[in-house]
Amino acid sequence: MLLVVVLPSNVMAGLSFWPYHHVHIVNELSDPKAVLLVHCKSKDDDLGVHYVTVDNEYTWRFKPDVIKETMYWCYLAYNNRHVAFEAYNKADPQREYQFHSFWNVTDEAVFQESRNEDGVTWENILPHPWKPGSR
Repeated sequence: MLLVVVLPSNVMAGLSFWPYHHVHIVNELSDPKAVLLVHCKSKDDDLGVHYVTVDNEYTWRFKPDVIKETMYWCYLAYNNRHVAFEAYNKADPQREYQFHSFWNVTDEAVFQESRNEDGVTWENILPHPWKPGSR
């Protein structure tokens, strides 16, 4: 006898054998008074608008969905400059085994460094330069 159990994808995501993935948006701007606007979301989950002061970070964690694509993108702005980028995409084979993504926000650009579960940095992604204007 064969028993087949079908579970909704949101239940499958919770049963995932993958560990949590952590995303960190770190404000490393040189102006100590600079406040960074951070708005990140996925197709199903809008994380809202957050304001991050210098030397602080906005972070969240999630388990990538076993069945569906998991993707988060972020919009950042400060001092009449902005940038939008893909913060996490399960479909990207370069990011498949990263457990922490640190997006370091500097005056020049937003840089990513990825760390494995032991905290060892193993990858640097090309920077996302700022664009003029608020959007």
